[in-house]
Amino acid sequence: MTARNGRRNGILLLAAVLLLFRPAWAAASGEWLTLSSSGSPEELAGPVQEFTGTVRMTFLGDCTLGGEEKLRYAARGFHRVVEQNGSDYPFRNLTALTAGDDLTVANLEGVLSDRDLPKVKKTYNFKGATAYTEILKAGSVECVTLANNHSHDYDTAGYQDTKAALEAAGVAYFGTDCSAVWRNGDGLMIGFLGVSGSLSGSRARDYAERAETLRAAGCAAVITVMHAGTEYASAPDSYQEQIVNRAINCGSDLIIGHHPHVVQGYEIRNGVPVVFSLGNCVFGGNTNPKDQDALAVQAELAFYEGELENIILRFYPLSVSGVPGRNDYSPVLLEGADAERVLEKMEKSTGVSPGTFDSAGGAAVSIPRKQ
Repeated sequence: MTARNGRRNGILLLAAVLLLFRPAWAAASGEWLTLSSSGSPEELAGPVQEFTGTVRMTFLGDCTLGGEEKLRYAARGFHRVVEQNGSDYPFRNLTALTAGDDLTVANLEGVLSDRDLPKVKKTYNFKGATAYTEILKAGSVECVTLANNHSHDYDTAGYQDTKAALEAAGVAYFGTDCSAVWRNGDGLMIGFLGVSGSLSGSRARDYAERAETLRAAGCAAVITVMHAGTEYASAPDSYQEQIVNRAINCGSDLIIGHHPHVVQGYEIRNGVPVVFSLGNCVFGGNTNPKDQDALAVQAELAFYEGELENIILRFYPLSVSGVPGRNDYSPVLLEGADAERVLEKMEKSTGVSPGTFDSAGGAAVSIPRKQ
């Protein structure tokens, strides 16, 4: 049986697949569904066609919309800066990318809650108001990953408040306990999986099951977003390598990473592009980050009759702040020598060149998928 015949058979069987989905959220060029481990079974409605065309998506790194409670009233803290400048301020310089794509996915690293909740015991606890979902919407961020080490800073109650705030605002999400599916108007579906820390034991088994479910539902591509690695390390560590290897074995078509708070490079593993770390983005957790260099990545996925045939990655170097020496919480796109410096960090990290930089199209690399 050919790959395309297998896809056709999967499409015919799709109506019989029962999934546990939360309600769908409409987006500019499609809709999002979050697949949970609880809820009422319902069929995934809508036809799935053998789509031919390109989907463009943007990935952003660590976004903390809020910060530590002790900085809530600080003059240069995130809360005061947003209060003074409005919800469209943090992502204002990135909408040239996010507003022109089909979908944008960012790492939401922290809790959104208006309640006075007890912290879990750790070095940093990040929290912001539920109204900060408007920042995501103003920045054309349609989906966030909650698979990170700060989504439970205020325990389960804070995590549930975050989910509720996102649902109320119409912002989709996925995490270690749930997956997401984006579906365009032609019925093409792309699945998203979140990983935090490592993939071993029960985590690995759960991840494999979720990946299999996305494929069974008819997803033409599966993307893994990992939050792992050693903070401020220029090269990937063993935990990132573990996640990448297992994600590829489970059929991931693209792997995007963050957590080290610095830029790391990319590689092609068995035909699968892997970006190890984007660094920070709108990062309210630090008034003066150690390293302001970061990345946004656009991925252009080309499909032919429902099959993924090619991926183009475009790397756009960023600074997390528009001013030196402090964080103004409004990242800017870099050009010229500054952009080249960030791309050189990528190449030193993994030994793979991200390509020649162009201010209009970033540094681009094309990766044909094996058929």
